[in-house]
Amino acid sequence: MVSAAVPSAWRARRIHATGVTLAAYETGSDASDAPVVLLLHGLGHWTDGAWGRLVPHLDPALRYVAFDLPGFGASDKPDVRYDRAYFRRVMDEAVDALGLERFALLGHSLGGFIAADWAGAHPERATHLALIAPAAFARTSRHLVYALIASRAPRALVTLRPSKRFVARTLRRAVADPAAIDAEHLERAYELAQDLAVRNAFTGVYAAAAKAFTESREWHAAFARYTGPVFCAWGKHDRYIPIAALRDVTRVYPHATTIVLARSGHLPMLEEPETLGAALRAFFAS
Repeated sequence: MVSAAVPSAWRARRIHATGVTLAAYETGSDASDAPVVLLLHGLGHWTDGAWGRLVPHLDPALRYVAFDLPGFGASDKPDVRYDRAYFRRVMDEAVDALGLERFALLGHSLGGFIAADWAGAHPERATHLALIAPAAFARTSRHLVYALIASRAPRALVTLRPSKRFVARTLRRAVADPAAIDAEHLERAYELAQDLAVRNAFTGVYAAAAKAFTESREWHAAFARYTGPVFCAWGKHDRYIPIAALRDVTRVYPHATTIVLARSGHLPMLEEPETLGAALRAFFAS
């Protein structure tokens, strides 16, 4: 069931995809002919937590559509394999349920990977592809270790509820300035982390990520089938997906517009929403 409080800035609805209920939201223009941007959040995040600070700095003439990924936020949290094939099916069914035909994509981290993968599979339907520190481009030894640990994690370890201190430390490591994580954001993240189904989904994504190391060339070739406009932003101080991965993004998309945000870590949407918003406004207007 979708039971979380609806963020006040969003128009809420429920949609169905792959047999589960997803919490979907819209903001911006409600004109029937307004260009659409689909927003895809990252691992462990939720729609308002990821995009609530950024959207006010985007073009109000556009229609912004988002949904909490399955396993996270206010969407259902099924016991499934959270891999590339699953998220591709979710996207196929979710965009149909939302009534979207041609639209722009904006994805962060895990959502950036999902956006790049879907645009490569459906290049004729993506008008623009905007990525913020996207996953599946970096191939560091640390990410391989995380994936291997997750794939072999004892069930008892996953059932342990993380403390608020642990959640706070994890979130603050994602930003350059800890003040970017306010009390409300921390409280919501902690509340979600208490749900075993969320922790299972989190672990499942990391477990499936091992394929990114063995099949990265194949994946990147598939991403490159999308040849339309591409934008990529990265926080200079990103500790989770190092900025060095931006080189791999530009190898896949040599025509991409890129921006490095000097005062951000992994969450520039929270840390520098004005600067990022201005760059995205220009990109989506191109």
